[in-house]
Amino acid sequence: MADIKVRDVAKKGIKTLNKGIVATEKLKDNIVEVKEKTNQATTKEENINEYGSNKINNITAFSVDKGTKEFNKQGEKAFVRTKENLQKSKIKIKAFKEKRLAKKTMKNTTKNTKTAIKTSKEVAKNTKKVAKESAKASKRAVQVAKETAKRTAQGIKVAVKATISAVKAIIAGTKALISAIIAGGWVAVVVIIVICLVGLLCASIFGIFFSSEKTSANGITMKDVIAECNQEFSDRLQTIQDQNPHDDYVLDGNMASWKDMLTIYAVKQSNGFDGQEVITMDESKKAIVKQIFWEMNSLSSEVKTETVTEQGVNTNEMPKQVEKRVLHITITSKSAEQMKNDYHFNAAQIKQYNELSSNEYASLWSGVIYGLNDTGEYVNWRQGGASWSNIKIGNTNSTIGNIGCLVTSIAILIEKSGANTTIIPFNPGTFVESLNRNGGFDSSGNLQYAAVNKAVPSFQYVGNVNLRGKSRAEKLLLINQYASQGYYLTIEVKGATPGNQHWVAIMSIDGNNVNIVDPASDKTDLWSAYEWSKSSQFNYFKAN
Repeated sequence: MADIKVRDVAKKGIKTLNKGIVATEKLKDNIVEVKEKTNQATTKEENINEYGSNKINNITAFSVDKGTKEFNKQGEKAFVRTKENLQKSKIKIKAFKEKRLAKKTMKNTTKNTKTAIKTSKEVAKNTKKVAKESAKASKRAVQVAKETAKRTAQGIKVAVKATISAVKAIIAGTKALISAIIAGGWVAVVVIIVICLVGLLCASIFGIFFSSEKTSANGITMKDVIAECNQEFSDRLQTIQDQNPHDDYVLDGNMASWKDMLTIYAVKQSNGFDGQEVITMDESKKAIVKQIFWEMNSLSSEVKTETVTEQGVNTNEMPKQVEKRVLHITITSKSAEQMKNDYHFNAAQIKQYNELSSNEYASLWSGVIYGLNDTGEYVNWRQGGASWSNIKIGNTNSTIGNIGCLVTSIAILIEKSGANTTIIPFNPGTFVESLNRNGGFDSSGNLQYAAVNKAVPSFQYVGNVNLRGKSRAEKLLLINQYASQGYYLTIEVKGATPGNQHWVAIMSIDGNNVNIVDPASDKTDLWSAYEWSKSSQFNYFKAN
């Protein structure tokens, strides 16, 4: 008879199973909610990198944190209630035994015995039924858990497809995910799925977007290889000048885009299959990058005797004709389309090339080329298509979207410099609003630079350098000179003719390449995007 009552304890313990099912259902609801948030974010966000950094990071943290807390909460409750049930059962069993002992002295023992037997049969019957229901409930719980994991995987796949930058947030949170496994085994399956998806992505061609982060044991990054290639290119230019006596030189042509070179590298390395990862760098991979670099860029030179007109030293002197030895250096570059043909890309490689070169991932290349220092959100700030685009410039009817290239470029440099500011949050829109309060624009919308110093006292306008009439080499020398002194530069790139000027922010100088953030596009190389002859002037600022 005591055994029968112990089975009654198991009956009360069914509440624990029900709580587990409830917890599983709640996790299921959480996952669905996360998936809905992901889908909404995908349709609402137009900027892929902005979506990746702002939405998926929050959603991933939300999913893991909320799921873990909810499961642990329900698990703790179930444990406490189970413990309470056991204690109550022990008390009841003890009371029953005492009562049963007292009843033995009664004359109706036979009747009580029959009743007890009948009750035992009913209890046994009910216990069997309960056990069957418990098994079914457990099976349903397993099915729900599997479905939850499946839905989680589907939701994450959608997020990964929507933006590669989302994976940065997941990678950054991997330690937190591992901690979640240790803290509560409830979410282990979900976490493992996330980590596996991260691994699959990093082992694909998309690993190129993380190649400038220190992931290799040897410490070599793609940014290091890019800098090395640029330096070798600059050294060859200098060697040509040293070996060919001349009075002046002209540099014609442009180096191939690093975006094109790295796209070709990633696809060539993969051979059309995932698994040939490009996230890490070693000597053999560096050799492949350099091979592609020099196949896509070649140098030729010729010295010509030319008659040129020179202005005298004094303004009163008449211009005179002189003969000079002019060294012409020509940069011949191949396009990515030519390299696809040269390397005989197969159908799978062409598909990979089209994916990597699509506009969907255009903004991610700056992180590979510039490195970690220039992968902040500010590299994605644009004057148009943003929440601040319709903010008016001063008292004019023009907006940031219309004529805000200069102020957007300055805002980018302020954020890059890390200058302290009381403008919170800081972005091109709040910056212009502060300029408006400080008399930042004249009646035509021209920027009054003194207002920059008022709006952000720790970032000050210093001066302007005129580039008109200078050669490409002279312009590059001046830009490099000021940048190497720690100044922050905005440069005008369309000749500054009436009604036609455009400003961009200079990020860095690599050899003969000037890396930029363009408020109007995703272009990153100054003189590949704009004619060098039309770079008319630059402003330089300092951060205190």
